[in-house]
Amino acid sequence: MTAAGVNVSELYPDLFVGVDEAVRRRVVSNFGSDAHEGWKPNRPDVELMVGYASGRISKAEYMRAAFAEVEDSRQHIRAAG
Repeated sequence: MTAAGVNVSELYPDLFVGVDEAVRRRVVSNFGSDAHEGWKPNRPDVELMVGYASGRISKAEYMRAAFAEVEDSRQHIRAAG
């Protein structure tokens, strides 16, 4: 658990297999801070952050995927609205 009560490495342990402990702590801390402000972690976001933080994907790949998620969310909101 983190101070906010959310530990993404416990929620999605398979995403952290082979990940360095320092990287794991950093990712958990980042998502703990977000949860403290009311955001609930989801698997795609955790997977993306673990990939970037561990060097599995580049910054450019991370940014492309993150922007694609935002655009997808916008389209769903527009369609529902």
